[in-house]
Amino acid sequence: MKITIVYDNEAKKEGLRAGWGFSALVGHGKMPPLLFDTGADSATLLHNMKELNIDPKDIGTIMISHAHGDHTGGLSEILRLNEVAEL
Repeated sequence: MKITIVYDNEAKKEGLRAGWGFSALVGHGKMPPLLFDTGADSATLLHNMKELNIDPKDIGTIMISHAHGDHTGGLSEILRLNEVAEL
């Protein structure tokens, strides 16, 4: 299992943007990855995904921990880019 922090209050890798909120990509074997939360805004989320070589279309499942803006802000844009991900 591999967990990649995509969006967080502190950017731990050069090139990533920090923002209020959280998002992580969880990968396990050959299964399509799960995106856990989507941060506070889609611009930061998508920038960081690009920097981490994560294609939104490869996400198989999106899981939202709770309905606060700092965890759901990028959801609508991810769903627009990936219409087949299970929510």
